[in-house]
Amino acid sequence: ALKSHKPKHWDEFKKERNLVSRLVKQSHSSYLNDVIGASLDTNPKKFWSYVRTSKSESSGIPPLKFNDKLCVSDKSKADALNSQFHSVFTRENAPIPNKGQSPYTSISDLIINSQGVAKQLSELDPSKACGPDEIPARILKELSPSISHWLCFIFQQSYDSGTLPPDWSKALVSVVFKKDLQSNPANYRPISLTCLCCKVMEHIILSHVSKHLAYHDILINEQHGFRKLFSCETQLITAINDWAKSINQKKQTDVILLDFSKAFDSVPHLRLMSKLDHYGIRGLSANWIKAFLSNRSQVVSVNGSHSHPQPVISGVPQGTILAPVLFLLYINDISENIKSQIRLFADDGIIYREINNDQDHVTLQEDLDNLNNWANKWQLNFNFSKCYHLGITNKRVPETYSYMMNNQIISRVSSTKYLGITINHNLNWNKHCVIICSKANSTLGLLRRILGECSAAVKSRAYTSLVRPQLEYASTVWNPYTKRNINKIEMVQRRAARFVFNDYSRASHVSPMIDHLGWDNLQQRRLLHQATMFYEIHQGLVGISLPDDVCPLTRASRLPNICPYRQIQSCVNVYKFSFYPRTIVTWNHIPFNNLCQSTPSFKTLAMPSIKSLNVAN
Repeated sequence: ALKSHKPKHWDEFKKERNLVSRLVKQSHSSYLNDVIGASLDTNPKKFWSYVRTSKSESSGIPPLKFNDKLCVSDKSKADALNSQFHSVFTRENAPIPNKGQSPYTSISDLIINSQGVAKQLSELDPSKACGPDEIPARILKELSPSISHWLCFIFQQSYDSGTLPPDWSKALVSVVFKKDLQSNPANYRPISLTCLCCKVMEHIILSHVSKHLAYHDILINEQHGFRKLFSCETQLITAINDWAKSINQKKQTDVILLDFSKAFDSVPHLRLMSKLDHYGIRGLSANWIKAFLSNRSQVVSVNGSHSHPQPVISGVPQGTILAPVLFLLYINDISENIKSQIRLFADDGIIYREINNDQDHVTLQEDLDNLNNWANKWQLNFNFSKCYHLGITNKRVPETYSYMMNNQIISRVSSTKYLGITINHNLNWNKHCVIICSKANSTLGLLRRILGECSAAVKSRAYTSLVRPQLEYASTVWNPYTKRNINKIEMVQRRAARFVFNDYSRASHVSPMIDHLGWDNLQQRRLLHQATMFYEIHQGLVGISLPDDVCPLTRASRLPNICPYRQIQSCVNVYKFSFYPRTIVTWNHIPFNNLCQSTPSFKTLAMPSIKSLNVAN
């Protein structure tokens, strides 16, 4: 057509061009529906990888500023990041503190069997990246019946001798951006990619150590992180119940949010080993863990370019299997000599005290001093600039006190984020609802741009997988009771229904769309989540117990629940609509009986009763 400029040839060109465009569009739509859509449930990483490539902005690491130099190439970025990570390692500069005589017996030596190794290999995710030894997960998984015996022999030899193959002590580090300036290497978190065989061995060691910890009940109850039966929700429910109860009694609770500085990377190895010895982890198990932590090196990778290796002289490597339990054991004694209430989720901590008189301020300050002394003694420092003071009260004129750590005044705030929840000084959830709705609407807008050509089924799955969880995270804690907040959250789901059916006409009603999709009302879902958590506490399926003021109803009643609880009286809505007082009302109207032996069966039983209640319960 370009050569001849004849109309006939141009018509043929346009016809073929339109055909190709149509086929490309059909192929793209098929890819979105059959590949990306299907991966929402099974492999959401594939979806988010597609999202990143579809966005106009780069998802890579921008130029970094390090030591007054601008690092532009991938190699220089990798070196800058590795140097930054190496700079935060702890060098032990004082004698190891003596914890005194240990009350714990020594952990038994471990006998590894090939059946256990085969089970671990069979459970490997074949899509997992291989470590420095370049042995793929798929090979280990598919050959597990043949190689489990030989790997068992290697594992037992490693355990008995307290030595590791050299590759097991190497880590290929990928980085995850945290927040603030992307050009600052200090704002990235290292994630260690280690050998899969070593991870299998770590699983075996972890199982052995966990049994020892459980038998002796070593981990403190205040720690909810990385523990079976505990979660962010159990931590938040416990703490916020204390604060709401204090507001109900017209009192104030002063909360200090604690922030460790590079906690996982800073754990000193000799001090860690002394604590493991105190908790009874001795002998061959301790020798293997010591070897696991010793003589480590790491290389940072940026777009396939590797940094120079750096020795790892402290810390529990993030991304390894043993790192969480080793960290929990290292800070397990942090609550000793503390009179106020302290609660931990791994390295996220809070300490708080109800303020009845001036002495309570003094006591809380003494506890902060003790925490600072503990941090200095064990060389795990607080980031004082990121520690905050939140006074939780309904008082018009709150009690004021300047708390200090390390001779620095702790900044006072009116609201703050803790474990993903925005907590306001008076425990209303207006700000939190605004934040989560904004985030959910942004995600919904992204889905609308990317999945516009997809089927309704894929769009619905995208909403329930990616948007709705943002609206429901830890909702047992913050379930709103004002119509304004309830409607604000519900509006996101209504927008999602229009997105699914691609129907934005004002003449169309959304309620039939939601009914057709089978989506439950979000407020009813939150009430179900609260009732389910209460059921799990009642049944001992989580690590927290019912508070002392939650008492069974002893007098005869006509309630359908065979285990009703006495309704808690409250003076303010903050407490009335907090977890326990509110959920007891819902719980008592659910026909719970002894035949309900699992969480799924309870949910099936509970939802009809919840739907029959006033949605603003």
